[in-house]
Formats: sequence, C-alpha cells, structure tokens
Amino acid sequence: MQIVPELFSAAQAAAADVADEWTAEYRGLVIGAPDSPLSLAAVDGLLDVPGMRTSDRATLSRHGEVSGSDYLGSRTVTLTIEVYGRERAELAAALDAVTAAFAPAQPDAPLVFRFPGIAGGGIRFVAARVRKRTIPVNVEYAHGLAMVTVELYCSSPLIVDPVIRSVSTTLPVPDASGGGIRAPFRFPIKFGVPSERGIIRVVNDGTFTTYPRFIVRGPVETPQIVNLATAERLTFNYLLLAGEWLDVDTYTHEVLLNSTAPRFTTAGTGNTWLTCPPGMTEFAFQGSRLDPGPAGDGASLTCEWSSAWV
Repeated sequence: MQIVPELFSAAQAAAADVADEWTAEYRGLVIGAPDSPLSLAAVDGLLDVPGMRTSDRATLSRHGEVSGSDYLGSRTVTLTIEVYGRERAELAAALDAVTAAFAPAQPDAPLVFRFPGIAGGGIRFVAARVRKRTIPVNVEYAHGLAMVTVELYCSSPLIVDPVIRSVSTTLPVPDASGGGIRAPFRFPIKFGVPSERGIIRVVNDGTFTTYPRFIVRGPVETPQIVNLATAERLTFNYLLLAGEWLDVDTYTHEVLLNSTAPRFTTAGTGNTWLTCPPGMTEFAFQGSRLDPGPAGDGASLTCEWSSAWV
C-alpha cells in the first residue's frame, strides 16, 4: 500500500475508538462499542485470499501452461451490521449515521478494526470505499432491528498497521567502504571497515511484503540505496544540493524532487524497486559526499514504512 499521510493520519485518529476487540470504525462511525446500537454480525473478506492476477502463458502444441508470476488484485470486504432501536426515533437516528458513513461515490477511507487472529490481532486498517449497501425493510425492521450489509472495495489488498515507522541515517565516514570520497586526497588513502553509520534496519512485523518510502536529502552526488542481503539497489544519477531532496515511492514507482517535481529519468540502469519482506531488511546509504563538514553532516536517507499482512 502506498503511504498516504492523510490516510494514515485518519487511521491513527480512529485507533483510539477500536481499542476493544470486535470493534471497527469507518468515517467516524464506531461499530461494536459497548451500549452501541450498532454491532457486527459478520465480516467477510479479511481472512480470504484476495483476487489474483497471473502471467501464465499457454504452451504451444503441447498440454499445460507455462506458469508466470502471480500478483494480488483488489480485496472486497463485506460487513453485516445489526442496527437496533428501542424506538422508531432511535432506529432512524442509528440508520442515518450508518447511511452517512457508508455513502457511495466517496474517496478511500480507512476501515480500522481490531479482530482476534487477524493481522496479529492488533489495530489494523484497509483503505476502502463503498461499492454496495443493502438494508431490507422486513418484519425485523418493523420490530426495531435493521440488517445492513455493506460491500467495501479495497484497491490495495494489504492490511496494514496505522503506525508509520521511520528511521534515518547519514552517509558513512569518508574513508569507510561505500562512504564516498571528498577532495583533497591525502595519502596514504585509508579503506576502513564499514561502520553502522550509513545503514538502516527496517522491521516488517507482518506476513507480507511492504513498500517503503525513501527520502534522500542532499548534498550528495549519485546517491544509492542498497539492500545488503540481496545487493539490489536504487541508484540515482543526480546531484542533490543542500536543501534538496528526492522523494522515492517504491509502491507507485514515483521519484519527486522536493516532493513536487517528477524526475522520471533519475533512476540509474539495472535498478530494482526495493521492498521489505517480513522480518528485518538492511539498507545501506551510499554516494559521493559534497559537504566539507564532519561525517554525519549534510546528506541523509530516511525510510518510512508500515507492517503489512494479507
């Protein structure tokens, strides 16, 4: 899932309302709170495998197919909500709140929930929008019980932690491996052992790959982000001056200068859009230092991410 600050901020604000298990929140509507007229009767789609997109190819002149890569499609979550009303006015007010929150033709909003056994049992959310809502008017309705079924479309199938984690580092010391060089040269040139500076550790507590956002700040020339375990890297053939930065979104494959100006050609050849599988991933920050100050001044790399489940 793309890290959209407004979406995550809304999810974090709703987290206080779903501290108890078996509760959910959508657009300010809390479902399942004690003494609430709204309770969850069923939730479908959170533990199911989302739709799949495959790249299988038919074999020529023989049986079978050639299997290709599989990619997750969208997720559909269906909520069945029981709405109670001891009086007609109470039922009408509760239904008004439900229909207002689950109004169609609205942009994505976080469905925040806490259900045992789902995504570690913590407070999680999916980005969702309403695609269908049914409220039958029947005998139960006449006696103060309305059964509301809401179908939510999630373009991203990932279930994520609303907390955005962040870690930063600077370039290594000038004489460390991969730390870059600066003039004037002084002989003998020392090649020291790599230090902890220049390395960031990303911990994904989930069960599925998450897509980090990187922010590279200057001054630095040809900055690189390297996965230390796989040697996969992102190299940017670009000169970042002091006060400039590159905003790198590995989910949308966007690179923005100062978070506004697209820089589609900055990525170097042989690059890989870096991801973070479950567990810990180590990234190294490399490049040629431009600042004359001591190590740690100037250029920096920040990584933001959220744990993800499917």
